[in-house]
Amino acid sequence: LQSHSKACSVQFARVEQRVEQRVPSMLLLGGRSLLRSPTLRVARAPTLLMAVAARALSAPALPRPPSISAAFDSGNIEVKDVACGSDDAHTFTLKIRPDAYTHGTDKTAHFQWFHFRASGVRGKKCTFVLENAGDASYPEGWEDYKTVASYDRLDWFRIASTEYKDGKLSWTLEPERDSVWFSYFAPYSWERHERLVAELSGPGQLGTHTSIGETLEGRPLDLLTFGDGPLTIWATARQHPGESMAEWCAEGLGRFLNSVDDPLARELRRVATVRLVPNMNPDGAVAGYLRVNAAGANLNREWASGVYEGYDAPSLERSPEVFYTLAAMDQLGMDAHVDIHGDEAIAANFFAGTEGIPSWDESLAAQLKALSDAFLRRSPDFQVGLGYDVEPPGEGNMAVGSNAVAERYNALSVTLEMPFKDTLTPAEAADPVRGWSPGRAKAFGAALGAALLDAAPTVAAARGKELH
Repeated sequence: LQSHSKACSVQFARVEQRVEQRVPSMLLLGGRSLLRSPTLRVARAPTLLMAVAARALSAPALPRPPSISAAFDSGNIEVKDVACGSDDAHTFTLKIRPDAYTHGTDKTAHFQWFHFRASGVRGKKCTFVLENAGDASYPEGWEDYKTVASYDRLDWFRIASTEYKDGKLSWTLEPERDSVWFSYFAPYSWERHERLVAELSGPGQLGTHTSIGETLEGRPLDLLTFGDGPLTIWATARQHPGESMAEWCAEGLGRFLNSVDDPLARELRRVATVRLVPNMNPDGAVAGYLRVNAAGANLNREWASGVYEGYDAPSLERSPEVFYTLAAMDQLGMDAHVDIHGDEAIAANFFAGTEGIPSWDESLAAQLKALSDAFLRRSPDFQVGLGYDVEPPGEGNMAVGSNAVAERYNALSVTLEMPFKDTLTPAEAADPVRGWSPGRAKAFGAALGAALLDAAPTVAAARGKELH
């Protein structure tokens, strides 16, 4: 107790000195410092210490200097330096925070997603530099890329001054408001996800909702179901959490399926039971990760064992999201599957097929062609010229979601990729103001629903099912 009292006295004396230097008139009693009053020696207790310190350490005068924050849903940035010039020209030197390390499969700490807010910047010429951009997972993704920004978190626009040079991504803006948000792509928040699930499955809606499992951090893995037709079609989205356009697309598909008035949606619900998982990786999305879940697992490499030496997947310990989804597919059936993603480098929307699986055959090829042709008719934003190299049969990575599903169920499964940049094919589809955007991704999701309807007869024939 004596030692503790002595330490407190030293601490109190320091605070007392600071208080009397900064606010000598605030604690006077009869011309004498209240702190030194014999009748208030009890003031050497923590309670008064806190009160005095609170008064002494008052908030800085407004307006505050420019600041950076990423302490929110999907936020990701680290501040290295803020240089505030006397001429209202400020430079923010930043770093993207890496994902949790991926053991077993990728054996790296991915990063590329960023999302942060700059405050106190109205009317100031601000330059933002991501100094570790060259070390990101996909540095080729920075070529011709334009950062997205928003003043209200609803309307996201592109920053034309964005430049990638010497391993650094930078842009300059003179903000029109006190605060502005920047991101790799328009974020899709967990709160918006919750509202979507509630809206599409609420009273009077056409969707039904169930949670098919929980993530490592206890978030629900939500499944929305529409229709009661004989075909069972699955759509999964956002295995890679930084690919937020995937959930925007899933929202568009869900709203299409929930439409009472759209005759195409009504017909698709008649011929198929469509099961939609809008967010396969809630934990990674909230954490601001690019490619992994809370355990550092790249979910799109967790769909089968035997691919990576000594590594079994999926597991409840590392990838419960995939484990529960496969269990639901086994239980509820699976006739066709679209896995919705985003690609950092390719400025186009495209399918990545499963030609590399061992059981690839003419039937699967015909189903893929039917869906591709239908999508071309339904959306000018879809194309087949740009995409990944086609793998020979037997050489595909069987831990990838679409490959594993196609092989497991001998069914059509395809990965749908969208750009972080813009769609440059066709050229007239390019939007220099917003690039590929939430609105366009949602419209693309609705077009996907129409394309699935068009391809349904081909898929049904291959699965031996009749559509009346």
